[in-house]
Amino acid sequence: MSLFRTERQRSLAGVIAAMAVVNLVYGITFPLLALVLDAQEVSKSLIGLSTIVQALAVIAIAPFAPRLLSRFSPSRLMQTMTVMLAMLFIVAGMYQNVWFWFPLRFIIGAATAMLWIASEALINEMATERWRGRIIGIYASVGAAGFALGPLLLIMTGSHGMAPFYTTSIMVLLAGLPLYFVTRRPLAHGQGHGEGVWKMFLLAPVIMLANVVYAASAESLITFFALYGMHMGISEQFSLGLMTLMGAGGMVLVLPLGWVADHVNRMGMLVFVLLFTMVGLLAFPYVLQLTPAMIYVFAFVFGGVEGMIYTLGVVLIGERFKGAQLTAATTAFSACWGAGTVLGPLMVGVGMDWFGSESMVYIIFVFFLIYLPMPVTVWLRSLKRRVR
Repeated sequence: MSLFRTERQRSLAGVIAAMAVVNLVYGITFPLLALVLDAQEVSKSLIGLSTIVQALAVIAIAPFAPRLLSRFSPSRLMQTMTVMLAMLFIVAGMYQNVWFWFPLRFIIGAATAMLWIASEALINEMATERWRGRIIGIYASVGAAGFALGPLLLIMTGSHGMAPFYTTSIMVLLAGLPLYFVTRRPLAHGQGHGEGVWKMFLLAPVIMLANVVYAASAESLITFFALYGMHMGISEQFSLGLMTLMGAGGMVLVLPLGWVADHVNRMGMLVFVLLFTMVGLLAFPYVLQLTPAMIYVFAFVFGGVEGMIYTLGVVLIGERFKGAQLTAATTAFSACWGAGTVLGPLMVGVGMDWFGSESMVYIIFVFFLIYLPMPVTVWLRSLKRRVR
């Protein structure tokens, strides 16, 4: 896609705004709906299943996304999805029933997935290799701001009545306004078929699986952290505040970490980020016993480092794939997020029902423990090739 500099800058700004919309949706949908359902005495397993439906939509739409992006302007698709999401939140607030929310959350998941896939494909196409880590760092930073805004809105509006749904609808529309500055050209290489999407997974399984485990972790935390915090003796408001700080950490720390990613072995950096996240998960029960100031600092740093897993995945996708493969690879990467969101909240929800709410962090730790040997192996092989 050949763009003039000003058009490229406008388009980048709009695409980055789309990430704010995506994460705002997830940042408020998962904790809000979990709190509403928990107040209705719905089991955590069923809450996890409700979350899964939203994630299944990502997997369902993935095979069709490249074709849609080649046929329609990505900016037009994103504008349509934003308006649709704003309307769906009003409907969700009007009918607060777990069974009605199942099909509704599937539609919300599909609309959000198209926003996500289109924005990632556009930003990787427009970012040059020299600046890729920093541009995607800004992209992820704004996305983290959207995530942080979700729990913050809940603190302000509470989880009862229509107020959080009306507020979210308005915020989605406002965050989507920059999308009208995105170029209306279709992707130059948006053609592809469903089988091409899944073939991309086999070409880079370690990168793709990074998004599976990240999504399993992040979306489980978003869904259950408020319930976990209350079980550990802190209030709903304090738990939501910590979630906001995690998002703020992702917003701030991803910028310097994105700069680092442009100057080091990115797979090696992924290994260190994973290890830090795992240590942080094990530390959570002990940190929550410390002073509020220390808890705040920990949540901020933890959120920033954990968020870098996703950022590095997007950077590695752009580094690994070019041209006609990029849209299919981006779609597969987003579908992997859907798979992780299916597995994570379900397993964590069932585990919390079986072993108690305090088991949340340990179940998430196991996700990373299973995945860790894969990037370690790739990193060590790359170091051996350099030595030779």
